Amino acid sequence: MSIIRDVDGSYVEYPHLHTFVAKLNTIQSAPGRYTFDGAVPFPYLQRLVCVNEYPFGDDLVLLQGNSATLELLQLTLTRKLAVTLLRSKVFTPTSHPKLQCVIFEMPPSVLQFNFADDPKIIQFMLDIAPDAAVRKISNWYLDQVPPPVLSLFSRHASIQVLSLPGLRLSLWGAMTLIQSLPLLSDLHAQAPTLDPMPAGVTVRNVVTYVRSNYSPIDTRFRCWHFGGGGSRLMKDKVKPFLLLALACPNFDYAAAVDYEGEKFAKLLEKTIDTAAYKNHAPRLRRLLPNRPE
Repeated sequence: MSIIRDVDGSYVEYPHLHTFVAKLNTIQSAPGRYTFDGAVPFPYLQRLVCVNEYPFGDDLVLLQGNSATLELLQLTLTRKLAVTLLRSKVFTPTSHPKLQCVIFEMPPSVLQFNFADDPKIIQFMLDIAPDAAVRKISNWYLDQVPPPVLSLFSRHASIQVLSLPGLRLSLWGAMTLIQSLPLLSDLHAQAPTLDPMPAGVTVRNVVTYVRSNYSPIDTRFRCWHFGGGGSRLMKDKVKPFLLLALACPNFDYAAAVDYEGEKFAKLLEKTIDTAAYKNHAPRLRRLLPNRPE
């Protein structure tokens, strides 16, 4: 706490500091509640990055008095911090006019509550600054996002990266998500599944269905990273990606992030050459890692 408080408990001021990056591995709890005495510790702070959890507990000193200058904010957002920020009203719809980029990471502790019943973290993430560009949302431990939460994501069309490696989506849910986030370019999630199929859609007519109902989606989406999940299941991952490529004009990179990547690429090439997809082969070959330019 010595960098924040003087020996008498008053704030230390840093009038020339524009960037503050905290990489602490443990939470440094404030020794008590302090009265904000008019001092502004970081009056011209422009970039605040907390690589791990916010380091000063419920003492929001890093966010006090710099609402007029803050341009970039990166937080690991726990439920406790979200509630503290909501109660403090540090952020209001008009409080941070220069805030242009917001990046949120979410630790395992978000699993301690039910997103559907108590989506305080997501709600805060989306209400923090309505005009700010929320560029990235990341959580390595989330395997399901209820539809109400996905709909909250769609309110921030500025999202460019969703890093949710445990997230499971059907192809149809994925395309709905991509349609709602036109700037989304990178998605880290489990490979999509075809099931459940829409009513009346079968394996035989699924290509026609996608071409008729989804193609083309107005999107910048181009990259999907996924876990392999074992050789036996790899072949089930190929067709959803080919169908996604038919719907998304810029989609040109699907890659297993583990040792199964080479096997996936071979299955991808083999499936492109089958009767169902050969008419679209030039477009689909863009997904191959060694595709011709």
